[in-house]
Amino acid sequence: MIKHNLQIFSQNVRKNKILTDTILKTHKSTSDIILIQKPPRFLIRRVPSCTNSLGDSIFRTPNYPEWSLFIRSNLSQDNYPQVAMYINKCLSKLQFALCLDIVNYCDINLIAFHNEQDTSFIINVYSDSNQTALYIMTWQNG
Repeated sequence: MIKHNLQIFSQNVRKNKILTDTILKTHKSTSDIILIQKPPRFLIRRVPSCTNSLGDSIFRTPNYPEWSLFIRSNLSQDNYPQVAMYINKCLSKLQFALCLDIVNYCDINLIAFHNEQDTSFIINVYSDSNQTALYIMTWQNG
C-alpha cells in the first residue's frame, strides 16, 4: 500500500469525551490520523494493591470502531499520558507501531509506519508550561 498524502488533524480536547467523540466521528472520512492532547479517560476497575486498601485504579482512553488507538499504557491517574493518537483503520496495512525504544515518556507518542520500503515517523508531543516533554526528548536522544 502506498500512501503519499496523510491527512492529520491535531486537537487539545482538555479531557472532554464529547469533543473527542465529535472529532473522531466528523473526521473519519477526511482524516487519516488524529493527534489528541489531554485525552479523556475513565475508570474501568480497581485492582488489588499493597499500598491502597481500596485497590489501585485503572484508567483507559475510549476506543472507537473506525480508529486504532495508540497511547502509552500508564494506568495511574497521577501519571496518565497527555497524548493519544488515533489512526484510521483503513491504514492498517502501513503497520503502525508505538516506538517506546526511541522515546519513552508519557507525554510523547512516537509512531513508526512502513510505506513500501520506507519507514516514516509521526510524533505527538504535549508540552506543559515547563516544556518538560521537549526537555526529555533532548535528554533521551541528546
